[in-house]
Amino acid sequence: MEKRIQYLAFGDSLTVGYGAEEGQGFVSLYRQRLECLLNVPVSLRHAGTNGATTAQLLETIESDPQLQKDIQEATLITITAGGNDLIQAAIPFFYDGDNTVLKTALQTYESNYRKLIAQIERLRQGIQTPYLMALIGLYNPLPQIPDAAYWVQRFNLFLRKLEQPHIQIVQVYDAFVGQAAQFLSEDAIHPNELGYERVANQLEVAVSLQQLQQLFM
Repeated sequence: MEKRIQYLAFGDSLTVGYGAEEGQGFVSLYRQRLECLLNVPVSLRHAGTNGATTAQLLETIESDPQLQKDIQEATLITITAGGNDLIQAAIPFFYDGDNTVLKTALQTYESNYRKLIAQIERLRQGIQTPYLMALIGLYNPLPQIPDAAYWVQRFNLFLRKLEQPHIQIVQVYDAFVGQAAQFLSEDAIHPNELGYERVANQLEVAVSLQQLQQLFM
C-alpha cells in the first residue's frame, strides 16, 4: 500500500487562509513542506469556515457526514478555533469594560473544545490507523485592545491542558508579539502571507519528523 498522509485541515478563517493570496495560507504552505520533508504524497481535505466559533465548529462535526468520514480517514488533523469566540466577546468589552463577557467566552471555548476533541476521538474508535492532531493556539488578533493579550494567553493556557501523545499543541503567540504591523493583513486581525508562513513554521517546530513518520509506518 502506498505511503501517504491524509491531511484534514479543520477550523475557522485561519484554516481558510483569509487575509492572504490563495495558496499562501498556512495549510497550503505546510502541506508543501510535508511532501518535501517526508517525500510522500499529502492528500488535503480543506474544511475551514470563515467566522466560525467553537460552537459552530462543534455543530459541524456533529452533523456533517462528509466531515465525519474525513476525520475517520485522516492521519493528520490541524485545528484552528477560538479566535472568533474571543473577538466576539472583546467587542462589547471594549465598549463597556465589563470582563464578564470574556470570562464567559473562555468558559464556552474550553467546554466546546473539549467536546470537539471528544467527538473526534469517538469517531476514531476502532480505527487502527495512527493519527495526530495539531491544535493551533491563538496569536493576539486585537493588539489595539487593552487586556486582549491577557485573555489570549488564558485561552492558550487552556489549550496546553489538552496535550496528549497524539495531540500536539502549536503555540504561535510569541511568534506574533510586537510583529502585528509585519504579520497582520490590512484588516489588522487576520495574518498576511508572512503571518501564515510564521504559523507554518511553528507547526514544523511543534510536530516532529518522528511523529510524522509514525503516521505511515
